[in-house]
Amino acid sequence: MSLLQMHYTSAPPGPDGSGFRFTAVSPGVPHAVLREAEQLVGYEPPRDAPARPTEAELGLFPEMFGFTRLSDGSGLLSRTVYTGADYSGRWGNFHAHAVLVPAGETLPGDRPPIALWGAAEWTDRTPQGGPPPPLPRLTPRLPRGLGPALAAFAAEAGPRLAAVLADLRRLTEDPQAPQVVLAEEDTRDVAHWLLLACAALPRDAARSLTFTTYTRRPQHARQQVVGVRPEDARSVTGQPHRYAVHDRADTRAAPPATGDPWALTAAAVWAAGAEGLFERARGLPGAEPFGTGPLAALALTRGVPVPAGAVAPAADWAAAHPRALDEAELETFLRAVCDEDRPGALAPDALAALLTAFRDTVPLAVTAPVTARLLAAAVRDPAAVPPALPPGALPEPYRDRLASGLGEPVRAGLATPATPHRRTAGLLRTARALRVEHDDLLPGLAERLCRQVLDPAGTDPDAVREVLAGSEPLRLRFLDLLETRAAGHPTAVAGALRTVRPPLDAPGDRPHLRLCAAAAPPPAGPANRTPVLHELLRRAGLDGGPVTPLTLGTAMDLVWPDRPPTAAEASALLRRGAAVHQAAGTWDRLVSAAVDAPADDTDAPLLARQLLAEGPEALGRAALGDLKLLSLVQALQHPDGDPTVPHGNLVHRVQALSHDARPAVRKRAEHALALLLLRPTRPAGEVRALAESNDPGLIDAYDKAARSPVLTDFLTAPHRLADCYLQWTSHQGVGPVWELTRLALLDEVLRPVVRRLPEERLRAAADALARTAPARRASFEEWCRPPGGVKQIFRRLTARKPDRAPEPRWGDVRPPRDEKR
Repeated sequence: MSLLQMHYTSAPPGPDGSGFRFTAVSPGVPHAVLREAEQLVGYEPPRDAPARPTEAELGLFPEMFGFTRLSDGSGLLSRTVYTGADYSGRWGNFHAHAVLVPAGETLPGDRPPIALWGAAEWTDRTPQGGPPPPLPRLTPRLPRGLGPALAAFAAEAGPRLAAVLADLRRLTEDPQAPQVVLAEEDTRDVAHWLLLACAALPRDAARSLTFTTYTRRPQHARQQVVGVRPEDARSVTGQPHRYAVHDRADTRAAPPATGDPWALTAAAVWAAGAEGLFERARGLPGAEPFGTGPLAALALTRGVPVPAGAVAPAADWAAAHPRALDEAELETFLRAVCDEDRPGALAPDALAALLTAFRDTVPLAVTAPVTARLLAAAVRDPAAVPPALPPGALPEPYRDRLASGLGEPVRAGLATPATPHRRTAGLLRTARALRVEHDDLLPGLAERLCRQVLDPAGTDPDAVREVLAGSEPLRLRFLDLLETRAAGHPTAVAGALRTVRPPLDAPGDRPHLRLCAAAAPPPAGPANRTPVLHELLRRAGLDGGPVTPLTLGTAMDLVWPDRPPTAAEASALLRRGAAVHQAAGTWDRLVSAAVDAPADDTDAPLLARQLLAEGPEALGRAALGDLKLLSLVQALQHPDGDPTVPHGNLVHRVQALSHDARPAVRKRAEHALALLLLRPTRPAGEVRALAESNDPGLIDAYDKAARSPVLTDFLTAPHRLADCYLQWTSHQGVGPVWELTRLALLDEVLRPVVRRLPEERLRAAADALARTAPARRASFEEWCRPPGGVKQIFRRLTARKPDRAPEPRWGDVRPPRDEKR
């Protein structure tokens, strides 16, 4: 690419006239460009410039270097200097050297225009030999040592550099933004501002930025950036909607502030002398114009103190491009964003997201700064949960440093009863990872966990399991405590295990805990639970041999938590042996199953007999009488299979045993005796013994049994009618209680039956009575005769003949209802 040249100065008369004019122009420059350029390259000396400067003073005049976009889209890059006298010796001459950059083209080397300030090709006089050829290049030739000088200039500028950069960004993004006016005594400082800015700006913005380093009339300047001397800045001061004025010499104005993180970061990079980061940041993945993240991330790898607002964008960019930085840079970057003393240090939530982004992407040792920071923050925050640390997440230096700083907070958290379970789990992980001694705290922690598991209201089961899974020594202590509780309160432990489901895998034999873990809620209703006991023992692995007394007691507590065993269930349990139950403390339950059984439980008497067979010494004195009486009930209910019944003295035996028996058992025995005495095949002399006993309880039970509907139905049988008449008319006057009872039975029970029976049944009853007591037949017939004489007998004999009902069997007799007369 070639650059057409133009020279403009005061020249002697010639074909183009005299005075200021273009004295040398490369062929091909349009006349319209020359006319427009003539308005841009004119020079007006400073107000205080000497009228006739010496050679030394000429070097102090401002240099006007600028780049302006022309009307046709081309660019005019020009340099104008004051030269003093013209060809005629008159003062006030200047020389402008300009090149034309075609529209849509860039300068050679794709450089921004300000980079050609001080280029070797700029001249301050018109060349000889006719029109100058186009320049093939412009060679940048900045003063030696300008790089460090620019860094020092940036550091001295402080927040003003960030403000200038922010204003230039606005100009780039919005053509209507205010022009930037830079007021400097030395126009070389304006060039320095532009060099700083264009190094930081995106390439396109730097290439297209228009500027001039000097003008006397900034209000007429067309460029985006206008350099002036301080005295000329006053004409545009106070118009912020049009001009953003930056005057370092104005001590009255406060340093401008900006909230633009990109501008602040770029200023910090320049101040640190790390301007090489600008070019590298442009080449990073995800880099965007004015993007803060890549530049701030690089700056942090070099230790540049970036502003607080740039740390988060840097972290976001690094998380999105985890491989853009090498491992050494990334570790330095992560240390920087974790530094709590650095402004803008990331909060734990942001660090956690950053760590997640690097997971499985970079080695764990590289992300150790984030891991350490997160761990420290979580330990110090009472509401946080320390994270789980994979192996290798904390190399030795980090682990040692954390252990010395976090040891006491970790121990304090483990020792505090109010610490939530999930935090406790995290603290245990942390203690193990940092090798913080905490074994002395495990007993208290295990005790608290055990209490909370047994009272699970408000307890998070998942959190409890997490705590126990994180420490095997703690789990062993916890399970040992739970085994002790299971032996004493198995139902509570079983319910807690069903709710919390803690891990039970640990060395050691804990049979009570195994039983509680295997126990299911007992079945509802009156179902036999003995098979449930066998299944529980099988599931707990205790059915392969003899069950120990303690485990038997635990198993029975689990199967019968809501009620005692029934007599049938107790009878089956007794097959395991009395000694086992006596050692297990369940013997009294078997005794209670017998003596506390309801009256309709037909298995209770047999159970009593089985218990007595184990030996009276195994029974308490209080229960011995009950069981003996219940055993007698068994004999009374099954007299044909019991050889002791025919020997008699049943009434006396019931009376003797009833003295030490509880009321329910006594009533049961009295009822069984009454039913037996109402049988035709009763032992001889027992009714007489009953009458002579004058025992209200026995005689009342006999009265109730005789009044039961079942027995009343039996009385329709002639032989039963005769038997009852014989018994209830015998033993007259033996005792007052019996006397009242037998008369009431004759009148209220037997007579209504007689009145309903047909004559042939009555004759059959009389015949049956004659066979057992011939002398009583006449009295029976007289007793059966209804009132009303012959007429009533005639009516009965002529009444319809009733159907003959089958005689009921004694085995159909049901226990009488407990009814009041």
